[in-house]
Amino acid sequence: MSWWYYILLIFFPLTGGVIGYYANVDKKVNIKLILAFAGSYLLSVVLFHLIPHIYSEANVVTGALLLAGFFFQIFLEKYSRGIEHGHLHLHQHKTGKYIPYEILLSLSLHSFIEGMPLGSGLLAANNSEISFLFGIVSHEMPAAFAMVSLLKASHVKQKRLIWFIVIYSSMSAMGAGLSSLIKYRVDEHLFEYLMAFVVGTFLHIATTILFENSEEHRFSTAKILAIIGGTLLAALVSFY
Repeated sequence: MSWWYYILLIFFPLTGGVIGYYANVDKKVNIKLILAFAGSYLLSVVLFHLIPHIYSEANVVTGALLLAGFFFQIFLEKYSRGIEHGHLHLHQHKTGKYIPYEILLSLSLHSFIEGMPLGSGLLAANNSEISFLFGIVSHEMPAAFAMVSLLKASHVKQKRLIWFIVIYSSMSAMGAGLSSLIKYRVDEHLFEYLMAFVVGTFLHIATTILFENSEEHRFSTAKILAIIGGTLLAALVSFY
């Protein structure tokens, strides 16, 4: 994994957080098309690269951990309020002295897990790493925007909000770094099981972005085009 990948993993969510910090979100902000594109792109990369790898020598434990990762992401969303896939119901959140630390912690853990496959060696081909990197940052940037917008609505103090942005922006890079460090220090099969769990979280995130954010469970033409565009781009980058 190249050193500049770490810079991009930090830069994009940091940019999303800064935009959210200065933006006026009193009016409804629609980032669903961006997330639909990112979700379809991310799901395509998972299906093209990650799942084939973890199932190359799979057993029932692999499937169980994949499912465990899927449900673990559901558990995280109990605390993150679904911000990672575009929920911005600002009026439903407490205001005043309430500081939603559970949102920061759950989203940071989610971001940390997202970065792990980049340092794992599962994406050995250069184009696979780049395609997956793009999938992460295109998802993390609007997620950071949504997180900061919600924290602002909760009247978190500016200095604390800046720290929240910095912490969240560093988590994907930290996940990639830790994964790169431990892949040679733990049993190969144990590490493959860990990656199966991680891929399970990706499956939930990508499918939720695609299907839950549809108004009345209907896909608009714009959203269908965004989904097709994300899938085609992932295919082009992956197999070019």
